[in-house]
Amino acid sequence: MASMNEAVKKVLEVNDPDLISGEFLNVRSAAKLLKASDKMIYHLINIGKLTAVNLSKRKTLLYRKDIDRLFELPPVVQLKELKPPPISECYNMGEAQRVFNISEKALFDIIKRNNLFKFQDGWYTYVAKSDLDGVFNPKA
Repeated sequence: MASMNEAVKKVLEVNDPDLISGEFLNVRSAAKLLKASDKMIYHLINIGKLTAVNLSKRKTLLYRKDIDRLFELPPVVQLKELKPPPISECYNMGEAQRVFNISEKALFDIIKRNNLFKFQDGWYTYVAKSDLDGVFNPKA
């Protein structure tokens, strides 16, 4: 994190008045500030990372604040830990093959296609009975 702040400070210490002064930058000044090409700036505009305003065919301005926001780190999202259902409410793969009369490959394809949660406990892989029953009997 400290190295990112140091890099930003180095860029900001440049003594070019066109780069630092003002709330708006043209594409060339933004490219100099980021040590990138004009094409890269236009690419960032096209993918939505930077907001720009076209004042005319040859004049595009960017907010300086938007360029500074490129260096902000996104907030860390805490993922919830998935807890498997009790084994009594699950099929192991062999049981599921017998119950639904399908091959091993077909079962794994169905699990993958429907994004069903499967987990391993010891030697066996399990999937919730309610999930598989919902795929094979959607009305139930």
